[in-house]
Amino acid sequence: MIMVDKIYSSMHKDPFRILILFIAFVMAFCVIWDPTLFASNTSSLAIWQGLLLIWATCSGIIFGIGFLPKKAFWRYLFHPLPCGFDSSLWTILFLSY
Repeated sequence: MIMVDKIYSSMHKDPFRILILFIAFVMAFCVIWDPTLFASNTSSLAIWQGLLLIWATCSGIIFGIGFLPKKAFWRYLFHPLPCGFDSSLWTILFLSY
């Protein structure tokens, strides 16, 4: 078992999954509520930051609903640790406006 799988299995607990899913839904709601904060022409965010936001939201929902990718590549791409960290930062930034 490689290290990423060990971390993934240690994080695959219900309270943590619910927290990540909740944060991902909050971020999706924030984008729907005020898309001008995230649009590239009307905000100070760059394009790559928008892509990072979309990745974190998708990763959080994938992990939060309990989906476990079989291939190692997809487990690396949608790992819950960076997406949870990124989603938490985006939530704090949005709520500070």
